Amino acid sequence: MIKWALMSIQRLRPRARAIRILVTAVCLTLLLAGTAFGDDDAFPFGPFRMYSTSTPPNGNVNVMALDARMPDGTWKRVRLDAGEVGITRAEAEGQGTRFKVDPGLLERLVEAHDRLKPREPRWTGVRLIQQYYMLRHRLYVGTREFTIAQWTRS
Repeated sequence: MIKWALMSIQRLRPRARAIRILVTAVCLTLLLAGTAFGDDDAFPFGPFRMYSTSTPPNGNVNVMALDARMPDGTWKRVRLDAGEVGITRAEAEGQGTRFKVDPGLLERLVEAHDRLKPREPRWTGVRLIQQYYMLRHRLYVGTREFTIAQWTRS
């Protein structure tokens, strides 16, 4: 059985070998350049800084949240994920500056919710919240929240 397996192995032709070596060299070059100069956006050739950093013992853990205004006027914290509003929390965090500059973009999240959850109450507004979980000596000591952007249905 081993003889048969060895007999089925074929050697690469010189041209095919050269192409594989070239592709490998290009990938290694991109990986090294991405590690030295890239950012997480250079996936899969970036340095993946999100995994290689940590929060200082006396720092803050930053998390984005979404509050929805219900038809009765009350505010409710809702999941910031693709199944609820069409984008993930990570995507919202990456676009935080855009939402701050143009709060009207939050309307797209409300429209996505209306489309994705047609049986749930229609939101009359949303606000994007930046939460700071404060750490002291690596222990949680409190939370601060700031509204980044707010949109109201007219």
